[in-house]
Amino acid sequence: MSSLGMNIHGDVRSASEFKQIVDDGGRPYGPYRCPFCEVRYEERCIVTDCVRAPHFKLPKNTSHRGSCNGEAGEVVPSGKTEPSIEPKRTVVGVIELPEALVNRRKATKVRGPADDGSGTPPDDAEVARRRRIVASDRTISSRYTTSQLQAIISAYKKLKSHAYEVAIAAGLTKGTKQYNESFGKTLDARPLDLYGQKLTYGNAFQGSKLIPNRKERVYSGSGLVRANGDYFIVEDEDSWPKSKTEHVHFSLKIARLLVPDAPTSHQRALEELERHAAAGRSMRWHAYGLAVLRDERFELLIDSFDHICWTGIYKR
Repeated sequence: MSSLGMNIHGDVRSASEFKQIVDDGGRPYGPYRCPFCEVRYEERCIVTDCVRAPHFKLPKNTSHRGSCNGEAGEVVPSGKTEPSIEPKRTVVGVIELPEALVNRRKATKVRGPADDGSGTPPDDAEVARRRRIVASDRTISSRYTTSQLQAIISAYKKLKSHAYEVAIAAGLTKGTKQYNESFGKTLDARPLDLYGQKLTYGNAFQGSKLIPNRKERVYSGSGLVRANGDYFIVEDEDSWPKSKTEHVHFSLKIARLLVPDAPTSHQRALEELERHAAAGRSMRWHAYGLAVLRDERFELLIDSFDHICWTGIYKR
């Protein structure tokens, strides 16, 4: 199994990145190949939804060419390449969880300018050169990452169901101290990196019972959607604690403008919120960002549709 692959245009990405392109409404341009030796790959969980993380595998009875093993690595004094150490995936039962929320990035290129992949397969020297290129690119990750909050929220809901099952299987009663400790322990055991913040699935999320954090977190709530100039405003139904004794309003402020070359998924999200605002609908939301206290209310500014999702959101 490999986490890195290359499409017909020579774009080298992780399988989770290719999955995101499909979810965004784009074309990943398969079939895929190993980015180093160019042997053909089969994709798994990229076009279809699975409980496993997106990945690539070799077809039955095939293997990598020459010294290639499908992974990036550095050249060592012996002249051989040292395979990279692939992080252990975060798995709940048979469900694999995203480990990081990351920025979108441009694809890595390893082919030469005139190389379209139709010529002679790469020799060992070329395989080593390509592996060095990918190993030196710090923006590409073999971890299960995503730039869409929606994928993390879906995983979070699955993990909470799993935490409930673990606690109940241990004979604990919901609402008791022992149950809550077991539930929290299950969530805290799963790491979640938010743009470099080393958190867990237990402390990355926050609702209206706690004073908003002074750093970026994933918040949740519900409220009516209305349009106001260049923004959608969602006033949360709950008041949020400003201190131990004082509560204030909390609102989402979502930009109605798209950046150039925004993915199809962002356009569809914008159109759906326009319909919500026109109809005066309420939505239950999750959003990532920094909640700031302004004019005696907390405000969470959302400038990318990667950072918000809501119950009933269109199928990406």
